[in-house]
Amino acid sequence: MRFRIPILLSLFLSAVAVFAQESTPYSITPNSGPVAGGTQVTIKGDFGFWPYAILFGTAGVPATRVDDHTLVATTPAHPAGTVPVTIFEYDIGLATDLTFTFTGPSGTRFERVLLPIFTPPVQGAFGSEFHTEVEVWNPQSTGVVTLFGAETDSSVDIDPSVALIPDGKTTLSRAPQHFNGNPGHFLYVAEGDFDLIGATLRVHDVTREATSFGTEIPIVREREFSPSQTIAFPHVPIDPRFRNTLRIYSTEATTVTVKVGAQTFGVTLQPGRDMYEPAYAAFTNFPNDGIGATTVTVEPTFIPVDPPLPGTNVPVWAFISVTNNDTQQITTITPQR
Repeated sequence: MRFRIPILLSLFLSAVAVFAQESTPYSITPNSGPVAGGTQVTIKGDFGFWPYAILFGTAGVPATRVDDHTLVATTPAHPAGTVPVTIFEYDIGLATDLTFTFTGPSGTRFERVLLPIFTPPVQGAFGSEFHTEVEVWNPQSTGVVTLFGAETDSSVDIDPSVALIPDGKTTLSRAPQHFNGNPGHFLYVAEGDFDLIGATLRVHDVTREATSFGTEIPIVREREFSPSQTIAFPHVPIDPRFRNTLRIYSTEATTVTVKVGAQTFGVTLQPGRDMYEPAYAAFTNFPNDGIGATTVTVEPTFIPVDPPLPGTNVPVWAFISVTNNDTQQITTITPQR
């Protein structure tokens, strides 16, 4: 797979770019601007006659050299947050300690897309080893789609992204050094761009590839999260041959009410550590005796707060994984609306 990108921008993504060892004092003015981009920044330092470009996180733009000590550039659109600023002098990255903060709600320009399971290889029961892969494809004949937060297993950037050129394909996988136990992961895509691409998420046991291709996991757009609707699973198996896990996701930390049959539980979702991680909780307190089925519901409101505090509900999404103890085959139960 090769991505065709303009020569100037290709240096941004080069894995062999050489970084200057000696640091020169640089400044950037202003050092913040809206997520929509369009802020003209002035960078002061010592500059030659090479072509220059600026990397905001992993989003690159060309820069104009005004004089020996001045570059100007216009910020790209980028999800909210603070990112490092890198100056490229032709194919050399100049060391700086500059940062730029994109301000305002990301939702004004970007859509969040949840990958519910996006982990590095995980050792499972009975010698199993589960791998997660996300395949993304841009079938359009024109237009580049950028996925902010997209990782590969070799990603080292704190602000990773992938640019899908027309007819470009790539495989995303979680970088082990970025994983802290939260299996969920948000991608940020410019509003409307996710409609232009194809994407699939698959979990498979590499020790049983001869008997199973794996399990497809739904990719969830933020508009499918609900702050008010009950998430209902009407037929969840209760069987010692299977183990169930209810996985709950939200845009921020919250406590929800989970009902398993006649039992009620309060489940607290822990916050994500950055904008690419959802709040998350895993619930496994299912009956372990008998054979049959039960109903499971997730209420975005924590029922013991009566009446619920206005405005405290946050958007929630959930699904249940059912794993066969003998074969390690995973079946998913997803909310249908």
